[in-house]
Amino acid sequence: MKKMTVNIVIDVLMLVATSLLSFSGFLLEGILPHCHGKGGVLKAFLGMGRHTWADIHLYSGIALVVLLVLHVVLHWSVIDGFFRKTIKNSTLRYLLYLFLLIVLVLGVIPWLFAL
Repeated sequence: MKKMTVNIVIDVLMLVATSLLSFSGFLLEGILPHCHGKGGVLKAFLGMGRHTWADIHLYSGIALVVLLVLHVVLHWSVIDGFFRKTIKNSTLRYLLYLFLLIVLVLGVIPWLFAL
């Protein structure tokens, strides 16, 4: 498959995952009731209750993180080129890369415990 096709597929899947994440979060926060019965206006939406929507929310979030990592990997040469032009000092640039890697790892660690 061509690189452009792979990029488009990943971007479309990221859009779908983001939409699912946003929509399910909205449902969980404002439409479907919490387990103690307060809040919310429905017991189910599209035939699925709060727990099913919470699963959709979790797995769409995981999918988004995985797709985001793939997106960054596929675009690394563009990202690196931008930082090479912007930050001339290579030590500072590598410190920035290290910082971004730490942020990525800290963002992924909670997902390991959610599964």
